[in-house]
Amino acid sequence: MPLRLKSSIVLLLAMAATTIAVLAAFRIIGTDHRSFPVPDRRAIEPSRPTDLAVPPATDLAPRSIVLVIGDGMGLGHLSAVSALVRGPAGGLAVERAPVVGLVRTWAADTLVTDSAAAASAMATGLKTSKKAVSQQPDGSAPLTLLEAAAAAGMATGVVTTAGLADATPAAFLAHAGHRDEYRTILEQMLTSNATVLIGGDWRRSAKAARQPDYLELVRDAEAVAGARFTVVRDAAALASAPAPLLALLPARPGSRSAHGPPLAESTRRALDLLGDRAAGFLLVVEQEETDESAHDHDLDAVVAAMTELDEALRVILEHAAAHRDILVVVTADHDTAGLAITDGDLGEGSATLRWLDHDHLNTWVPLFAFGPGAARFAGVLENTDIGRRIAELLGFDGFPPAS
Repeated sequence: MPLRLKSSIVLLLAMAATTIAVLAAFRIIGTDHRSFPVPDRRAIEPSRPTDLAVPPATDLAPRSIVLVIGDGMGLGHLSAVSALVRGPAGGLAVERAPVVGLVRTWAADTLVTDSAAAASAMATGLKTSKKAVSQQPDGSAPLTLLEAAAAAGMATGVVTTAGLADATPAAFLAHAGHRDEYRTILEQMLTSNATVLIGGDWRRSAKAARQPDYLELVRDAEAVAGARFTVVRDAAALASAPAPLLALLPARPGSRSAHGPPLAESTRRALDLLGDRAAGFLLVVEQEETDESAHDHDLDAVVAAMTELDEALRVILEHAAAHRDILVVVTADHDTAGLAITDGDLGEGSATLRWLDHDHLNTWVPLFAFGPGAARFAGVLENTDIGRRIAELLGFDGFPPAS
């Protein structure tokens, strides 16, 4: 082959490789265009909605705590959804928080965490390895917040739109070396001392569907947990079933990741069941679809998930404002995919948005706190600080255990 022809072929191959790399980069970044509400340009400052009762931050110790987790909810997701739904001046419930913080999310073995390690850090006050569920690298299983709360006589609950055995809810009531040990995780949750468990049966999850022992446990939940819980499997039964309650709900039509009724409805039911108990309660509420949708760069689904989370938070804040002894903390386990508005026309009400990646990031995530004890969550925190400070406010001795 002539040297000139050989050089031309090499050059063409190099150009092709460069083109493929550039196209791949564009696929990763991704671009979306959406409209947003245009403010009244005659007004000096756009008005923000104020139709929300907000519990003030006080120095009192809370009797009860609600921890709200937007899975994968980064600051960019909040900024974008606030503008797209409410307009440039915003108006999501978190924007009324009297205390705001930022949270580092790294895990014990990696800068970029996953839901299991991040939720475990919040649940136990200790960093652990990626994929582990409230289990330390040496195999030890430290007490979780909900386990400590139940031992102290408090009512406890988990509400999630995900499968109940998914990593984030699992970290508060179970211990496992890997988040995919679904039967091990669910079995611990079904035999726990929780007061309210509301989540999905996860039968449509691809990974769960390949684990017949997990599916068998879901099918036999009444036999395993019936002596302890009232077991329900649909939203209609959820509305009237008493506590202790276990709700293993089917996936919503057309969805594999969202389960049960709207999160606001499930959360309101959990608050009603946890009630005004003298010892108080500790409730964890998770919206999973922000993460699932961000992985897929599905902006409409992200907006829908965060709007649903906002509605649930309004229910929580209304309840907290009426009782005045409930601390509400809202945060995320990690940022998924890195969403941002990169351009926006106030005249036309059109915005351009871009994604940074398809997976998790190391970026800090936001935190918002309302009510008694809220000031303890200001500033830049480690995700382990969340669990530790909740434990301190509730008077849990020896949490986390000394190493």
